Amino acid sequence: MLRVPLILFLLGLSWGVAYAQDLVAPSVRSLPGIQVPEGVDVPESGVVQVRVAIDADGSGTVTSCDAGRVLCDLVVDAIRRAEFDPATRNGNPVPSEVAVELRVRAPPTDEDPEASATETVLEPKTARVEKELIFTETAQVDARAQVPIKLQLEGIRNIPGTFGEPFRTLELMPGTVPVANGQPYVYVRGAPPSGTVYLYDDIPIPLLFHSALGPATIHPGLIKSISLFSGAAPARYGGTVGGVVAARARRFDDDRVHGEAELRAIDASALVNVPMPKEGSMTFAGRYGFPNLILGAIDVDADVKYWDYQYRTGVAMSPRSRFEVVAIGARDRSIFDASDPEETLAFDLQFHRIDARFVGKLKRWDLVGTMMYGYDFSDILDVSGAAVPDARADIHRFGPRFWAVYGARKAQLRIGGDLAGLFGPVECVGGDQNLSAPCDPEFLESQTRRLFGGAFVDANVSALSWLDLSLGVRADVWNTGGQRDAGVSPRARATFHAKDIADVFVGWGLGVRPATFAIPLPGLGDVPLEPGLQHANQTEGGVRFFLPRNVTFETRAYLNVYRDLRFVDVFTNPEVTVDADPSALAVAPVAVGLLDDSADGRSYGLELLLQRPFDIGVSTIASYTLGFSNLTASAGPLEPTIPFPVQTFDYTPSYDVRHVINAALAWQAKFGLILSARVFSRSGRAEGWLWLDETGVVRQYVQRIPWFTRLDLMVAYEWAKPGRRMRISFEWINVTQAQDAQQIDSTNPDAPLACQFRYGEPSEPCPIQLTTAIWFPNLSFRAVF
Repeated sequence: MLRVPLILFLLGLSWGVAYAQDLVAPSVRSLPGIQVPEGVDVPESGVVQVRVAIDADGSGTVTSCDAGRVLCDLVVDAIRRAEFDPATRNGNPVPSEVAVELRVRAPPTDEDPEASATETVLEPKTARVEKELIFTETAQVDARAQVPIKLQLEGIRNIPGTFGEPFRTLELMPGTVPVANGQPYVYVRGAPPSGTVYLYDDIPIPLLFHSALGPATIHPGLIKSISLFSGAAPARYGGTVGGVVAARARRFDDDRVHGEAELRAIDASALVNVPMPKEGSMTFAGRYGFPNLILGAIDVDADVKYWDYQYRTGVAMSPRSRFEVVAIGARDRSIFDASDPEETLAFDLQFHRIDARFVGKLKRWDLVGTMMYGYDFSDILDVSGAAVPDARADIHRFGPRFWAVYGARKAQLRIGGDLAGLFGPVECVGGDQNLSAPCDPEFLESQTRRLFGGAFVDANVSALSWLDLSLGVRADVWNTGGQRDAGVSPRARATFHAKDIADVFVGWGLGVRPATFAIPLPGLGDVPLEPGLQHANQTEGGVRFFLPRNVTFETRAYLNVYRDLRFVDVFTNPEVTVDADPSALAVAPVAVGLLDDSADGRSYGLELLLQRPFDIGVSTIASYTLGFSNLTASAGPLEPTIPFPVQTFDYTPSYDVRHVINAALAWQAKFGLILSARVFSRSGRAEGWLWLDETGVVRQYVQRIPWFTRLDLMVAYEWAKPGRRMRISFEWINVTQAQDAQQIDSTNPDAPLACQFRYGEPSEPCPIQLTTAIWFPNLSFRAVF
């Protein structure tokens, strides 16, 4: 193959401050030249920024690379074959991390015949170490094999419709279906929102978003990137029948004070990071919301108040150990439809987490031990009984976690476990809707102490250059008031690397999770509400193509098979009705049965994703999901005295949305102007009812509500100077003020009688009730230093 002899050569190993005089920087013994094949894109600046972790034995591993995948693979291979003299402290070798700046040198031309085109040994200049590694991320157990969908913070902030919130990008990902327009919670491949695990820096988050317009409870500036594992996630993530959304914590350079402040139309937030002695730092962040100003302007009857805080600190205890504390918390107090006493919906939600960590290094092992305390409180009141069941939780939790990561060049291993004790009452009270919700009052009253625990092993093997294998297994035990449940969750994944063109991958895994509240809320999203587990069998396969100009395109097919799945429909439409007057439909039917709160089923489909990193120039992310979901449900009598036998039947759930399209396009000029647009479109979900026909068989009427499409726009301008930036942006969500179809309108007097009574097959489609258009103009100002 013809190769253009573009040579990458080392400008230097450079860092801001050498904070310890006895710490001697590493040096390069030999580093092979890197020849770039013809057609491979290189950055316009001609510079590739690379971070390299150099172990105490002199081996180097690339931890980050800001170029395209093909070019970075060449750099990774060169660093792997390089020889280093490690950094030393008091004459003893220690692990360290350095920044490598590589510049593309043009090939020799015919006009310069004396120029050499041979490989060049990379010669470093004098270097200073930025930091000595104590707990590293060099042993990425699933760095290549797991193939998560990943977005970086700076790119996320250029996507309209997300408020710059990293967690809100979840609704852009393929395989996800939003619960409703404007609501950030999603179904992931047919699993309910509570079936997906949300984490920040390995800490589970029980309340991911605030009420109303939905800003996240974690400050965006604390998040480096978001990764979505749609199925068969690594074994270390337990208790899931859906996906895993993991936010990686952002690490600040400790050479100076860093900060960020932002004022938006709905809230104000701030972040500050302060260096400390002993290679330490403290970070404070928080947000206070005042969305009532906007909610009143767009005619939303609501009173919403929220705030959150985050804190982390860490200091070095020795050259190979470190102590850290992470604290996060949030509170929401919201009342919707307060002017209508029969429709009022009220929330009072809060959570707090304090996680004390010891991190250390022993040869090739990275060790982490933590002790976490948490407090969760939820109080939900739905007067109408149509949205969510009334519930209350007041939970304290306490427990340790441990994991150890071993990293070698061709094999990595991660082992660990966790244990949590939960103390406090959980109640489900209110109307008849709770008869069919996954909540057993007697079961909850009998126990206020719960003990959960699990252990896992994750391994990644790259024995061959064209094959990565990821294997794992996790075992979990739940002890709730004497009721014991246990589950084993194996995982397996293979990724085949087809040179520089594509990756082909297949994955499989089993997942288990107790029956919890359908929406992840503090306490309710973690505590089993009735005996038994939900089970998921997740399978996927796909191809990821690496195209010119850093464009990636991937397609995935998936099949998830569920057993004893708890789904949201039992909250809103559980009744099976029968005609009260067999001679004529003259009076409203009466309820004789209820849909069971668990069902078996499957979800399957095809996902497409196109990405180009958000940077200078044109960037994009576009996804399409063709998905199908169906259940085998059962129904029983409403009262024991009603002669209604238990029946099993095919059931189409409301989240069976066939088509979901997301596309965001951004243009960023070198002088700071940013223009971006996003289109979100989905086909109608299933609406309908259950009834008992004249032969005594349960039947379901299904009607698809109309498509919903919205357009979001953003224009921003950013002033950037070394060490500081200012940005002003105007974001308009739902520019066209499109209305979302909510449900069948049974109150319409012109509707067929079957629609009004929700019984039988209507002679024509039922009219649809539309929601008030949720649109929102957001003006924000952000300063970063």
